[in-house]
Amino acid sequence: MSTPAQAAASIANSMHSTGPSSDAGKQAVSSNALNHGLASSNPTHVALSGEEAAFATHLESYRKAYAPANQPEQDLVQTLAESYWRLTRAHKLENALFQQILKQDDYKDLDPTVAKAVAWNDKATGLQRMALYAQRIQRTAEKTAAALKAMQQERKTAYNQAREEAMYLTQLAQASANSFEPALHFGAPHLHGGFVYSPDEIKLALLRVTRLEEARARFNRAV
Repeated sequence: MSTPAQAAASIANSMHSTGPSSDAGKQAVSSNALNHGLASSNPTHVALSGEEAAFATHLESYRKAYAPANQPEQDLVQTLAESYWRLTRAHKLENALFQQILKQDDYKDLDPTVAKAVAWNDKATGLQRMALYAQRIQRTAEKTAAALKAMQQERKTAYNQAREEAMYLTQLAQASANSFEPALHFGAPHLHGGFVYSPDEIKLALLRVTRLEEARARFNRAV
């Protein structure tokens, strides 16, 4: 059984290795990089062995929270969930690595705060490399969240505009002597943020607007 110092040294050496130059060797290193899943960009290995069920629950919670309406949004939600899953792992590994380092002879007698500062400045400990992984994953998560927010906002804006136009066109059709079909004024759903004209839904929306106007007129009081 290896000592804590040997374990930490092994982690540090593996992180700082320049790696093999042959194609076979590079393929082996590519596979080994999946052991902690932080340096790999292959989403198939985001959930390590034994984590599949927990990750599935994690991913489903993101899908419920963001309710993606199309494939591009689903892809961004998937990437976001994967990024935060990997970021949590990075922080856990960083803490575990630090605990291993504190047990080494060079650090165990130092104040924990001092020991962490000393260990951080020593690149051989691997703490800086682990922090770098976390920073990269954090940036990916932030960029993905921003892209998802912009995409969903654009879709919702287009949907709400189409819905408002449908309400006006429906009112016009009801008031016109020569009635027309409002649905014919809308193209494919993806052109309007997923909006699909439904006479019943528009009727309820118009009724709601009327009732709200009546309620405001009756119950609003000047402050």
